[in-house]
Amino acid sequence: MKSRGYLTVALHTTLNIVLYAVTFGRFIWLEGRVRGGVFSNWLRRFRYRPRKFVQPTTEAEIINLVKTSTGVRFFGAGHSFNKGIVADDTLVSLDKYQGIIWKDLAKKQFAFKGGTRVREAAKLLLDEGLAFAALPSHDAQSIAGILSTDVHGTGRDWGFVSDLIVSLKLVDGRGNVHQCYPADDLFKAAIGGIGAVGIITEVVVQGVERFNVEQKVEMSDSNFVEQHLEELIQKNTHLSLYLFPFTNKCQINTWNPMPKPQSFLGDLREFISISIDALLAAWFGGLMAASGLLPKLSSVMHGLKRGTNLILESNKAFNRTIYHLHQELEFTVAYEQTFAACRRFLKLYEEMYASKMPYTILEVRFTPAGHDRTLIGAGRDRRSAWLDLLCNDSHGFERYYAAAENLMTEIGARPHLGKFCQSIGSADLAKLHGQHFVKFSQLIKKHDPDDKFANEFTRRLFR
Repeated sequence: MKSRGYLTVALHTTLNIVLYAVTFGRFIWLEGRVRGGVFSNWLRRFRYRPRKFVQPTTEAEIINLVKTSTGVRFFGAGHSFNKGIVADDTLVSLDKYQGIIWKDLAKKQFAFKGGTRVREAAKLLLDEGLAFAALPSHDAQSIAGILSTDVHGTGRDWGFVSDLIVSLKLVDGRGNVHQCYPADDLFKAAIGGIGAVGIITEVVVQGVERFNVEQKVEMSDSNFVEQHLEELIQKNTHLSLYLFPFTNKCQINTWNPMPKPQSFLGDLREFISISIDALLAAWFGGLMAASGLLPKLSSVMHGLKRGTNLILESNKAFNRTIYHLHQELEFTVAYEQTFAACRRFLKLYEEMYASKMPYTILEVRFTPAGHDRTLIGAGRDRRSAWLDLLCNDSHGFERYYAAAENLMTEIGARPHLGKFCQSIGSADLAKLHGQHFVKFSQLIKKHDPDDKFANEFTRRLFR
């Protein structure tokens, strides 16, 4: 993998923000796409030329494509960190298969085509006075994509987009169409199954009345947060944390539905705040890490950060579009292990820092117990803490992630299969998921007997 310096990260991040601002949010430079027959993911790091590239516009075209292809993979925003997107034969974008199929306003239900991006689905709901009950942090992904990776948010009572799904339609490797409901095994194999049993072509979403959210960002000490974590979770509908190496500082992020008017110029203020964070991580954080000054300056830098308090439309509060150029390795541990695990991964980074590590933060999100809509999703069943190691996409992240994956295996952490995932294999998933993985494997054999949806990445994970 080509090595990058912190300056490349900073310039790419800056250009993305500038282009987004001058086009009033109409163009996002850092987004996966195919140009000139070459696919690149959102990082503009991973590139390859598929044998065939297709953009179907109807379900019938998708079915025919599956039946006639020898190896097919689908992508939405290309917001991926691994080779799950590589197709043996045909790469498919559903960007021309977007929009509403039908709506039932009395039930507050909408059927979306699988390629519909989250940001577009949210707007379509808002047009009818409705909203998603909650959302994850990224708005560019397709609705089929976020289900295929079992994308999560963070919350006391809510955790997964799949919790909002009434039903879905799936085309399997034989070209057969299945209407699936949450209690069905095939539904559970599709959720978090990274497309191994079929492509999700239609999703029925349960909406709620649109609402505003109070979003707060505060700085605290990690010792205080550890001692009062359960209290903080119970007090707030949605909560996440940012932890940083070489300092005891901790950022607390909360989101609470609030019957208050939106903040004056709230969307603009939020964009400015997110952009400043991205630029500081890319420029100043990257420079500190590259110069070896991070141990000395980390407490000072993060101690200077000031909080924010905004009332925003729910989708604007939960979602963001702008990120600094970074890599992600994400996994879950049991909730009770939250801070013990955080300390181990931060210590690992600090011990490896002398060998040129990029600027890194640790994001922590929480999901409740009882998640039964997936077979191999990382948040299945248990109450979980999601640890996301966010490294600037520059020198050294591969070495840190390799060591982190070894530590994940040691402590029994469950990987998020949509993120960086280089050394995890089928034996690891079988150990982590037991009979759920056995059932998942059986469903792959039944619904994709000719390995239409398989590639090098999925064969390592599931065979």
